Amino acid sequence: MQTSYYEEANHLILKASGKLDTIHAPEFGKLLEELLEKKPSACLLDLSEVTFLSSSGLQVLLAGAKISKKKGIHFAIFGMSEMVNDVFCMSGFDRFIESFASKEEALGTSHETDTDTTRQS
Repeated sequence: MQTSYYEEANHLILKASGKLDTIHAPEFGKLLEELLEKKPSACLLDLSEVTFLSSSGLQVLLAGAKISKKKGIHFAIFGMSEMVNDVFCMSGFDRFIESFASKEEALGTSHETDTDTTRQS
């Protein structure tokens, strides 16, 4: 799994690619928690390149949503493939974590990139 993060339109965007499974979820969760500790005004997870989402991955999403709610950070997900979205919805996560089809929808604005703070891990 690869991750990167950047700021765009005052939103922290954390992008994951690959499998968000038992092997990779803990590392992704740790990075998400570290980024949320910086208290961004909003955090969007870009799952457009996630090919598999396991229960461990869902746990990480839930933890991120809980931390965000506690700290007053807007938290949402965008770009899920049909398979990942099916797992997300069948698990009931769509009832308490906001999700969008695209980054533009998640941002609620037209696409204006500000990638001067891009980081990869």
